[in-house]
Amino acid sequence: MSLLNAANKPKNILEMLSFDLTKFFADNDYCEIQSKDIEGVFMVEFEKEFPLVELGMFEKVVFRLFNDKDNINGSNHINVTLPANMRYVTKSNVKALIDSLYSIYGYDDDRKGEWDESDSQLFQAKDLERQWTIGNDKCVYAVKLSYTEKHGLYLKIFFFNRLVEAIKKDDEQPYY
Repeated sequence: MSLLNAANKPKNILEMLSFDLTKFFADNDYCEIQSKDIEGVFMVEFEKEFPLVELGMFEKVVFRLFNDKDNINGSNHINVTLPANMRYVTKSNVKALIDSLYSIYGYDDDRKGEWDESDSQLFQAKDLERQWTIGNDKCVYAVKLSYTEKHGLYLKIFFFNRLVEAIKKDDEQPYY
């Protein structure tokens, strides 16, 4: 890989998107789609349409905010879901996404790397799932791609707020 390509390679999933997810609430073009109070945890979901199709398949994003009513010290979390528009879901688009995630994060939680024949079979059966758990200590987050008959294809970022924290910490590291 040349230095130019290495400099342009995404370092995390957020850099793969043209839409800046950290600015989700910057404009009032999102809507609340549901809220629930479940055993002391208040959950609210907000949805926003992307201005452009992201990663060849995603037209909208859903932010799910959790607020533990008994724990107000800032440790509440956010999950992000990108549900795919099924008309864009093709084997080549999903393969490209998995290969891109592998190039950023390496092997997934099941020690699988780039797209392989078993992924092709699981894609055809609509039973494909890959997850990368990243980070350590309080900055652990996960990226999950899932494709099922029942739910279609979606990409999730669990503990999105921790991903943002990890990026901020990386940006503060001195370069030697």
